[in-house]
Amino acid sequence: MARFRAPAASAPANSWDRLTLLLVVAAAVLVIATFDQYGVTWDEDAINTYGVYVLHYYLSFFHDRRALDFLDLTNYGGLFDMTAAAVNLVSPFGTYETRHLLNGFVGILGAIGVWRLGRALGGPRCGFIAALLLLLTPNYYGQMFNNPKDIPFAVGMVWSLDGIVRMLPSLPRPRLAATAKLGLAMGLTMSVRVGGLMLFGYVGLILLLSALWRGVAASDGHRFIAEGWVGLWRVLVPAALVAYPVMLFFWPWAQVAPIAHPLAALAAFSHQDFPWPTLFDGAYVPATDLPWEYLPVYIVIKLPELVLALLAAAPVVACVTAARAARRPDRARTLALFLLGFAIVFPVAYAIAIRAVLFDGMRHFIFVLPPIAAAAALVADHALDRLAVQPWRRHAYGALALYGGYHMGVMVMLHPDEYVYYNLLVGGVHGARGRFKLDYWANSYADAVRGLERHLKAEYGADFMRHDFTVAVCGPPASAVYYFPRNFIYAPDRDAAQFFIAFTKDNCDRAVPGRVIYRVERLDTLLSAVIDRRAVLARRARHTGEE
Repeated sequence: MARFRAPAASAPANSWDRLTLLLVVAAAVLVIATFDQYGVTWDEDAINTYGVYVLHYYLSFFHDRRALDFLDLTNYGGLFDMTAAAVNLVSPFGTYETRHLLNGFVGILGAIGVWRLGRALGGPRCGFIAALLLLLTPNYYGQMFNNPKDIPFAVGMVWSLDGIVRMLPSLPRPRLAATAKLGLAMGLTMSVRVGGLMLFGYVGLILLLSALWRGVAASDGHRFIAEGWVGLWRVLVPAALVAYPVMLFFWPWAQVAPIAHPLAALAAFSHQDFPWPTLFDGAYVPATDLPWEYLPVYIVIKLPELVLALLAAAPVVACVTAARAARRPDRARTLALFLLGFAIVFPVAYAIAIRAVLFDGMRHFIFVLPPIAAAAALVADHALDRLAVQPWRRHAYGALALYGGYHMGVMVMLHPDEYVYYNLLVGGVHGARGRFKLDYWANSYADAVRGLERHLKAEYGADFMRHDFTVAVCGPPASAVYYFPRNFIYAPDRDAAQFFIAFTKDNCDRAVPGRVIYRVERLDTLLSAVIDRRAVLARRARHTGEE
């Protein structure tokens, strides 16, 4: 196993690894205890259907071809969705509860991946801190249950980064098993989103820099060429030979045109068709003409304060460390740290450079959160070494404990809507209202439906089930309809519905008149509302009758 620092004593190392195991077990227990509390997100209905179509494509021995032309979801691989559809065939839980349980465990795999990456870069304590920071990042943890695209993609990316980092000491001739594992991780990543193709660029860049390093160190241009050539045939080509078939296996549309279709999907994602404006700093701006700071600002304000501070210190710490190691630089460690920074900066910079169409804040860039957690963990590990010899260290530990308690308290109060979190730079969730997106995925609709049901049960008592109620929904119907009791009838026409469930996205909660009878709030901030329109309909009926 590759390591880039002097190993700690075995007892402390084992202690940190045991703590990591406890952390992972605790996270798994939380997933099992809470997976059914998360709502159906906007895209889940269509994505679930796509997964069923992909599964039937294989079960029918390629005769059922609905997966080849189902909406724009053909641009995605079907790894997670097909797996979820297969698990749903035997699961004792509901369709979406099953998906959320599986999604939660995939998210935990991401925590294990960032632990491995942090451990390879900085040792056992660093690995533990990286996993802890990732799980305490609300924008990761809160989407861990019901984001079937961005979370699995982020997990694949961090495991692929770990694979690259671990083979660095043995370049350009790593063991075949290491190359095969890397190819598998890359293929599974691309089986979720074709953006995983960027990993080939990461591998190629690292091979180039490694060969250049050795060539310069030896003052031999021939060695640079030789090492680059060997790396190409011993790493990049074998990894591609594993990765690409894995991607194709889970992606029926790509099988039709194995080169053209993945490239077409990549082009489509670079400039998605999203003709609506998106909220940014209190103003609605066209998604096709965003200010360059849109994505960086969303990343900054969605990170926990401690993670943000550690990340901000990372370049300074890296420069100081590099200066101290200038006389005897470690090629593998230097390239590993470069790759970590590159994996954070490059995707964001590239999106800005091509003026990518973005919406929903940083949702499509959740994959940068694991490397951010690893970078923050490296700085934290370095800081803890320095702190250990300070006379005021107990006060610092106490302050850290207080902050940790405060932050976890915020996450608990946001549950199960952790993903709407904003840090104190914008005044938290309450300060972000009206300025930045909150519940854009209708996760709170499950709570809203239950609130409406409780309200009507209290109003009608034992006669509740003898009445039918028409309910309209702003945005994704399935996010609410899935939780409807039998006597709730979905009304496509909100103007004719007795009740209207609406989130605050695009001020939809103000779209129709009526009396608010239930509010889904987190930290005194409205996420969605249930509007009673029966009095409005009655007045309209009387007015029509008079006419």
